[in-house]
Amino acid sequence: MAELTLSINFTQPIIHRELIRILSPAYQLMPGDTLNLTIALSNSMVHSDSLLIVASAINHLRSNGIEVLITIHGQSTYASRINFYSLIGVPFQENYIRRNNAGRFIELKSFDRDTLYPLQDELNMILYQNGGINKEVLQLLFYCLGEIMDNIIVHSGLDGGWVSAQYYPNRQEIRLTICDNGNGIHHSLTTHPESKYKQASEAEALDLCIQRGVTNGEGLGFGLFATSQFILKNDGDLLIYSGNHYLLATHGNYEIHEGDFYKGTLVSLRINTDVPVDYKDIMPAHHTLPDDYDFFIDKYFGEDNELW
Repeated sequence: MAELTLSINFTQPIIHRELIRILSPAYQLMPGDTLNLTIALSNSMVHSDSLLIVASAINHLRSNGIEVLITIHGQSTYASRINFYSLIGVPFQENYIRRNNAGRFIELKSFDRDTLYPLQDELNMILYQNGGINKEVLQLLFYCLGEIMDNIIVHSGLDGGWVSAQYYPNRQEIRLTICDNGNGIHHSLTTHPESKYKQASEAEALDLCIQRGVTNGEGLGFGLFATSQFILKNDGDLLIYSGNHYLLATHGNYEIHEGDFYKGTLVSLRINTDVPVDYKDIMPAHHTLPDDYDFFIDKYFGEDNELW
């Protein structure tokens, strides 16, 4: 049986692509193999989406019969508060009072068909309650969040995925990451019997997935198109990582690069909460997005009362 040793240092800034580079060799392990993983933490801010990438990978490996032995150096009350320790099976004594998330974040969570829509509602309610986020941003995020999470249920070949969200009011930004360890975009796009894109390469599949109307035969092929257009017009950042390639959209443009292997699909967004985007620049004519969002708000909060 093989044994692999890896180390992640969260006491220094680390981007998602670097995390994937570190974790990539673990996806080659076989049932019965062992991963010795050392994680360095501190109470300086670590992003929840970075912790999500690690927690989801650990759970994936364990579910496939790989023994994951974890050593933690240092500690992070923030990591504990968003349930990182419990998700990776490491005991942690919480010497603090767990306060409400104050509409700033959700704990790291997995979701499946049964919890998909309640979790979407929870995320949208948290963002609405802050009151400091542009309404046009909230409307498009409401749509894109549902589409991305639904894509995982439909296309990953698994029962569900993982999500993290954090709002930074001082920076006027939201960081949102949704991921799974399933089939990946290339497999989904090229192997479905009704797909028109069976000859696409992995890099081409990433490019195709953000084009309007591209689908493997399931769905309308609009969710990632709308998401990418939203981020480009919002001047935010978008990372879509699947297999050995990733798409990076930033500063109004996007590029596709070859990278280290990631098992499944990762969609990570950084959204500027003060940069409005007109839904009519993205959505089909006569789309009911504003009405759909207002209906959602009325459902949970009663009349909007012109808070906006």
